Amino acid sequence: MPVGNSDRGVGLWAGQIMFGLDNSNEYIDWWHDVLPDSSENFEHKGIMISGVFTPSLSIGLSNYFNVSLSQVVGYRHMFWTKDEYSIHHRTEGTNKSFMNAVGGLLGDRKVMVRYLAANTGKGAGARIFVGGGVVFPSKNTLTSDPYFLRSRDDLEEHRHFSISDGCYKLVGEMQFYLKRTSNPVFVGGAFLARTPVKENKYGYKSPNAYDLSLTATTKEISIIKGSVNFNIGLLHTTYGYWNGFREPNSQATIANFGLGLLKSANVGVVSLSVLKPFFIYGGYSGTDSKVDSKINAWRLNFGFRRLFNYTIPWLDPFKNL
Repeated sequence: MPVGNSDRGVGLWAGQIMFGLDNSNEYIDWWHDVLPDSSENFEHKGIMISGVFTPSLSIGLSNYFNVSLSQVVGYRHMFWTKDEYSIHHRTEGTNKSFMNAVGGLLGDRKVMVRYLAANTGKGAGARIFVGGGVVFPSKNTLTSDPYFLRSRDDLEEHRHFSISDGCYKLVGEMQFYLKRTSNPVFVGGAFLARTPVKENKYGYKSPNAYDLSLTATTKEISIIKGSVNFNIGLLHTTYGYWNGFREPNSQATIANFGLGLLKSANVGVVSLSVLKPFFIYGGYSGTDSKVDSKINAWRLNFGFRRLFNYTIPWLDPFKNL
């Protein structure tokens, strides 16, 4: 199970059903210097915490095609750690609405269809999957440009973050994993590309995102009664746009290094991992790239998957399709 993706690396036969649950908890301690075009003549500093759950259901439509449905449920909270009043930041969370934000707990929904070009099941061998899908946004998003890119004459209190960006997106994915008899027993990676279909109804067009994840898992280690998982990830996003104006610092490149524990139990497979993100390029909170800033981020992920013994009998005739 790659870190934070319970449905990756698993191909289902016709009629098989798998439940997955991914939980990502992120801590970001951020700071940036005085913005050159701001009336707020003081440094900005805060802490952002996020807790996101993504339950998913995967079904084997045949021995060659799987479908996965997932729904993001989450909460993000900003702690403003300065005494000064700011129209840009305050202590608040995404569960409540604000002047330019619709609050709530529901994030994006995603439907993915995967073609199993190679699937060796439980034995040693390759797993090669090619997939595509659609992301359906929730209404819990920003409703206006938080940077006032068109005109700063009407600058007022606003929020910079939400649980969804409100954009429909197309997703493409490739997975290649190899199960071996020697350490590491499970190696491979996945590449995912995500692009918005168009601007949302509030004039925002989210960035393109390109996500590469590599993983390696050891044999079970008797002293911990589980396996150790190593993960390296690289995420790159292009610029986003508000009403045709480039969103500040939305272009970013982030590397992730993770170490986790993977354990099989009677109820399913469980994983726990710690990841350290590094911002190679780009910043945080919409700061100008020329402004001094500091970011310290950590992520704790929990994953669970359960393959049910029950199979859908009416899908069996389609197993060879």
